[in-house]
Amino acid sequence: MGSRRLRRLALSALPFAGAAAILGLLFRRIPPERLVEALGGADLPRFLLALLPVSILYVLLDTAVLRAVLRWFHPPGLRYREALAVRAVDYLVSLWNGRASQAAMVGALGRRFRRTGGEGEDASGGYLECAGTVLFLDLCQRAHLLLWAAAGAIALGRQAPERVPLAAGLGLAGLGLLILFLRGRLRGAGLRPPRWRLLRSLRSATAPRYLAVLGLKAPQLLAAAVGHHVALGAFGIHIPVLSLLATLPIIFLAGALPIAVARVGTSQAAWLLFHAGAAGASLGAPAGEAALLAYSLSAHLTFLLLNAALSAPFLPAAWRIVRPEQAPA
Repeated sequence: MGSRRLRRLALSALPFAGAAAILGLLFRRIPPERLVEALGGADLPRFLLALLPVSILYVLLDTAVLRAVLRWFHPPGLRYREALAVRAVDYLVSLWNGRASQAAMVGALGRRFRRTGGEGEDASGGYLECAGTVLFLDLCQRAHLLLWAAAGAIALGRQAPERVPLAAGLGLAGLGLLILFLRGRLRGAGLRPPRWRLLRSLRSATAPRYLAVLGLKAPQLLAAAVGHHVALGAFGIHIPVLSLLATLPIIFLAGALPIAVARVGTSQAAWLLFHAGAAGASLGAPAGEAALLAYSLSAHLTFLLLNAALSAPFLPAAWRIVRPEQAPA
């Protein structure tokens, strides 16, 4: 029992160790005092005004996507206000850990649909089915980001950062093969997916439903590219919107890697990998890198806090979903 606890403790500590190692390397390259200087010289009101509409649109569209998907796979689904409550749980827990926020969503949805769908083996609200629906959303999110990265690279042509086309191409190929395998489309090659209830949403989703999710999420990245373009200007950095359309998806995917806490560390390293040259051209090499690192940390934490603050008023509704018998009248 002791060895199991130690193993679990070690696994839970890995993201913290990964984030600390990456940030340590970044701060070794860019001293923290330069970050303070960059923050002191930034136009913070412009920075906040640029990112606030992005966050509002993100929360509204994210909730619309969740509501639509739940109506497809767990009829009758949730009302929009209830979906906002579930998203509130997601955003608040994601301040600590992205995977834990998905688990919290599964817990809230599973309890809600178990209560309304019954306790039978085929009840639409089983926890495994809800976990499968969250998995479907996660895969669609990754496909959405990779498609935008590929589109941005095509639009930029030779001006695209050299690593983006390769990363987008490999990511789309791998994700496409995974979806085809899980949906049982590779049986001719001798690859049969397991018949898990966890995969029910993925198996039953039709191509139009995949496309509908991608279409609903498209304005999110367009708004993010424009918002970051304006907010970067508050730090004295100029990066074209098209370039951001190509690189932001890879930066967001890097932030989702399970080797960091609250997506801190990996996304900052990706910002520097893709845009250190543009920041240096705007402000000079040392000052540009410091401003870009300060911006990436500030933008990331601001986005997380804004999402949590915008959805926090719906937490009482989330409690009524999870514990209706204990909710106040």
